[in-house]
Amino acid sequence: MITIGPFAIRLYGILIGLGILVGFWVAARMARAFSVQRLASSVSGSDVWDALWWVAVPAVVGARLYHVVDLWGYYRANFVLIPAVWTGGLGIFGAIFGGVLGLWLFSRRKGIDFFRLADLAAFGLPVAQAIGRWGNFFNKELYGRPTDLPWGLSIPPENRLPQVATEQFFHPLFLYESLYSVFVFGVLLLIWRMKGATLATGSYFFVYLMLYGVGRFFLEGLRIDPWVIGGINAAQAVSFASVMVGVSFLYSKNRK
Repeated sequence: MITIGPFAIRLYGILIGLGILVGFWVAARMARAFSVQRLASSVSGSDVWDALWWVAVPAVVGARLYHVVDLWGYYRANFVLIPAVWTGGLGIFGAIFGGVLGLWLFSRRKGIDFFRLADLAAFGLPVAQAIGRWGNFFNKELYGRPTDLPWGLSIPPENRLPQVATEQFFHPLFLYESLYSVFVFGVLLLIWRMKGATLATGSYFFVYLMLYGVGRFFLEGLRIDPWVIGGINAAQAVSFASVMVGVSFLYSKNRK
């Protein structure tokens, strides 16, 4: 945390905000790349930036709601802390759902093809995640099971969950997801280099959903306290659904 007079600036918030801005910058750059191949009905870089608040606000709200529902037993007794996003606690699936809803509303208002915007978002999302996940490092959260691997993350006693209070080193899940997000972005760029705008509109977004769902499904296996509903890991269930939706839409949109 950086203190300037009476103001406190948390590195968590800085990293989240930086991730969002860089993600939009990447999406705006991709808008120009797409427009070279799709001269008709192209989305401009200014269209992308016009969507900033339409996407960012519902994304943050959705991310917080996902986290609050996950830990409702705690927030039910600490209701006043629900809006305290600066303390950490943003669920990426909630951010995706909220951001997609905001993007859809924006597309309806501006008369822009939603899936053209979603394709651009597919490139910005993993970049935003790769940067934003480092906010978890500064908050000493999003760590996995105890490990003796050389890159294990040392967690202060006050930040350890009760069931692992005597452990010191843990899997740095934030780092795993950050690196995996870079990998997802690289795969999307590789597909772009090979296919460009020849894929059906929306394909890049569904590739993102599929790839992120696969990675998140396996990373959830390292969580100490996953959100479980009826004996099922909720995040793994959503991850599996994301993969199925991605595969189904890719097939239906690109079959000859």
